[in-house]
Parts: sequence; structure tokens; C-alpha cells
Amino acid sequence: MSTVRRLAPGPGDVELESLLDELRVAPVVEPFGDLALEACDAVARALFRDPAARSHPDLIALASWLRRPNTARLASEARSLGMRVPRGLAFHVPPANVDAITMYSLALSILAGNRNIVRLSSRAGVAAARICAALDEALGAPELAPIRAGTAILTWERELSATAVCSAACDVRLVWGGDETVRALRSLPVSPGAKDVSFIDRFSLAAISVDAWHATGERAREELARRLCNDAYWFDQQGCSSPRLVAWCGDPQRAASASEDLFARLAGALTARGYELPLGAVTAKLAWIAGAAIDRPLTRVRDHGNELSILTLSTLTGLDREHCGAGTFLEVTLPALADLAPHVSPRDQTLAVYGFPRAELERFVRLAGGRGVDRIVPFGEALSFDHRWDGMNLLTELTRQVTISTGHVALGSLALGSVALGSLAA
Repeated sequence: MSTVRRLAPGPGDVELESLLDELRVAPVVEPFGDLALEACDAVARALFRDPAARSHPDLIALASWLRRPNTARLASEARSLGMRVPRGLAFHVPPANVDAITMYSLALSILAGNRNIVRLSSRAGVAAARICAALDEALGAPELAPIRAGTAILTWERELSATAVCSAACDVRLVWGGDETVRALRSLPVSPGAKDVSFIDRFSLAAISVDAWHATGERAREELARRLCNDAYWFDQQGCSSPRLVAWCGDPQRAASASEDLFARLAGALTARGYELPLGAVTAKLAWIAGAAIDRPLTRVRDHGNELSILTLSTLTGLDREHCGAGTFLEVTLPALADLAPHVSPRDQTLAVYGFPRAELERFVRLAGGRGVDRIVPFGEALSFDHRWDGMNLLTELTRQVTISTGHVALGSLALGSVALGSLAA
């Protein structure tokens, strides 16, 4: 028997195999029904009441997403997809560096009607602790007892034995930890009928129309710089959807002046926020930039203090997606957004954009031809969670579709069909 630490609901040491038995027989909750909606809304209310949670903007965004108006919209969308039923037991492995993903993943699975077990890393931060506290408080309501009975957030060290037990028991496994974690967990089998949903390491970009930037007023430029600051710096540019490359689309000379303007404003936004890099991150960043100067087609490197570095590329040809984060932006100038499409990689996830009409964005998607880029969002929305992630709709990944046929079939046709199926079986 494996002993693990339960964080919520009801903190304490538990025997993992016994807990899994309890989860298997927990009440089945109607997918996208009122009880699931109320559970999410109760967690939202608990987060809004928590003074410690209110100091974390990512938790405030999470709480807003959990509110009933949003989850009711998701439920309506799910119901439009046909007869959806829960998969059963979901095993979630969220990343250690983005605590809010823990609750986004869990909430979508609760809405889908699944029972859930979450393995939280021992390296998870303060925000994860506030999520566990909010979940424990919210699921203490008597009417939410069925969801409490089917929910467990656990933690254990990196040994794979407990992870293997949960993998073998689950009906769907969601791994958010990047390439290394995905490779490690794929070595641990799930049951033949279970579904694996994996989120690998990704790279994200931004694209700006040069003409649109120059046509934008002072206040709007300040707002765009602030939004880029939010997109890039909440997770020290290590979030999978945080932009690391800026593509300027338009005249090169006008692009150069636009770049100077944007990054000067971004430096001001960082100063206003009081953002500072730790010394270790600064040292690692300088080493990475020195290597990039040797390995990459750089024409210029400029800095605005330790927190912001801009590396100008002469071309995107052969660009790998290795990146140090820590406020380091690659930039390139292209004639038009369409010229970015040939350089899209399967690693590319989110493209934050400014100044392009929808028709131009749709043309870019067609030219990219499915090679990469799963999301195109305005500046300031790169980190906003959506149930459509990495090209997958989690409303469908976390459920199964049941088809019901009520049409009358002629007996002759039925017999012919039976013969055909029998022939196939033979």
C-alpha cells in the first residue's frame, strides 16, 4: 500500500489504493449539470474571499473564470456537441510553475462529471496552496458532498510508484508538465481503454503591424506595452503562451522606430510594476545571450536593465525554439504577416497580434497549413485560459459521446447487415 499526502479536500495522509477504491464508487455527477456549476462557483467565491488569493492576479483571473456565467456558457457549448457522458476517473498532473492550471484542469473535469485525482508537485507555490484551501472550503457545503467524494488533490515526491498506480487506475490522464514529464509518464501505462491527453513544451510569438503601430495614439501604445508586460512577465516568460519572439510586419525603417518605442514603454511598465530578476536568473540569461550571439543570426543586442533584453534577428530561417525566458525578446522584421507562415513550427502555440484585420489572420492560418499555432489572441490575452488548448477541445477530451439511433430498419436490411458483420468477424 502507498501512503501519500492529501491536500484537499480533507488534508491528511491517506492510503492511495484505498482512496482509489473510494473514488471509483463515488456518486456520478450529471455532466455540465447544476451541481457541477455550483461547485465551480463555490470555489470562485472562496477565492474572492481569501485575502491571500487576492494578491495573486492569476488567482483572480481563475476565480472569474470559475464564476457561473462563464461555466454555464461552457455547459451550453458542451450540450450542443451531442450526448456527452463522463469518462470516469481523471488523473491530472499539472505543471509545477503555473499553479492555476491545477484548478482549470480539475474544474473542466468536474464539469464533465468525472471523478478526479490530482497529483500536485511538492514544488508548487503559494497560489496552489490557496487553491487547495478554497476547494476544501467550497466542497464542505453539504449539497456538494457528491463532488467532494469524487475529488482528491494529492502530493508525493518524484518516485513513480504512486504515479504508476494512478495511471493504471484512470480512464483519462492529463499531463501538463512539458516534454520531460510527458516522456516519463508515457512510460507508465494506462489501461487499454483510457485516453492520454498531453501538453508538451511550447513556444509563443507576437506579431505587430508596423503601420498600425504608427497610427496608434500615445495612450493606446502605453496600454499595448502594459498588456505585453502581462503576457510575458507573470511567469518570467516561462509560460507556454508567453511571447518570446516579436515579428514586426512592414517597412524595416519604420519597424525599427516602432521597436524602440514599444520596448522603451515596456521597460517603463516593468519599472512601474517593480519587477526585478533574481541574480541567478540574470546570470543564466547573460550566458544564454552570449551563446545566442554565436549560434544565431543576430544583428543587434540591446538592453533596458537586467529585466529586458532585445535580440534582433536577420532571418527566421533555422530558428530553434530554445529560450531562456527572463525578459528576453527575439525580434525580426518581415514584409507582411504572411511571411511568418513558412517559419511556423509544431512547437508554436500562441500568436498574440496587434493591427491585423481578421481576413489577414485567416490567410496566415491557411498559409501555415497546420504546421503550428493553435491560438491567435489580442495583446493581453496570451495567458488567458480557454477550454480549447493546444488545438484540443477539453470539453470533448474529458467526455465520451454516446450516439442513440431510434430509426426503424427494414428486417431485410437488418439481416443483410448481420450477415455482413458476421463475415467481418469471421
